[in-house]
Amino acid sequence: MKIFEANQACKEIDGIMVLKEVSLSISQGEKVAITGNNGSGKSSLLKLIGGIFEETAGQVKRSQINIGYVPEHFPESIRFKLQDYLMLIGKMTCRSDKDIIKEIRNYAERFAITGFLNTPLHQCSKGTKQKAGIIQALLKNPNLLLLDEPLTGLDDNSKIKLLNLLNSLQGEKTIIFTAHEPLLIEGLADRVITVESGIIVQDSIKNKKEEFKCITAKIPTREIMAKISSLKYKFIGSDFVEIVVSAEESDKILAMLLKRGCSIIELTEKR
Repeated sequence: MKIFEANQACKEIDGIMVLKEVSLSISQGEKVAITGNNGSGKSSLLKLIGGIFEETAGQVKRSQINIGYVPEHFPESIRFKLQDYLMLIGKMTCRSDKDIIKEIRNYAERFAITGFLNTPLHQCSKGTKQKAGIIQALLKNPNLLLLDEPLTGLDDNSKIKLLNLLNSLQGEKTIIFTAHEPLLIEGLADRVITVESGIIVQDSIKNKKEEFKCITAKIPTREIMAKISSLKYKFIGSDFVEIVVSAEESDKILAMLLKRGCSIIELTEKR
């Protein structure tokens, strides 16, 4: 089922054409990464898909489905405490308070923000606000999840948790996100759209059946690798290591590296 179709769609804002002659379709269940440099129009395309922006010219068709949206920057004007805000969002789904609280606490624990549930949002860090933005979208149990640079403000451990969470979502959810970091692009997307100056310059399908992943990480000491010698790896200089693992094992290895104080630099597919 097509959830979005555009034919020669354009979007003009304050006299500037931010999207030019966009033609594409997106089907239910796709995991789409929108990439491009700052100011390329990738966020505008995300908003066009979600109906936040209406086209100035051309034709756009959208399915009537439940949408969850995570903006790049969490609104600064919200004065609720974190849990009160999430409860308000959850109540829009017509579920019981008990079920909503259970889900909020589950997500809060996964993202390590349980201790901030009674903190006013305007006093929370950028990373905590970003997690709140992700949780509020997931509470809606959306058919279409839109994320604008969702890794912004997250530490390495939270990035891996978000990747694991998105990969674990059940059902035919469609996930569309803007990103410049390789972690989500390589770890989640099955399709990559590249935007330059408001124009789609590339739209490619990724092969999700790749057998191996290549992890590039910065390591505190070389001794760390001696403790996990079963892995296939090579050192790059004195501070970096390149590790080749099966796709199925990659999430576990990423979590283990982070636990040992490593920083993930890159995650790519390896044929």
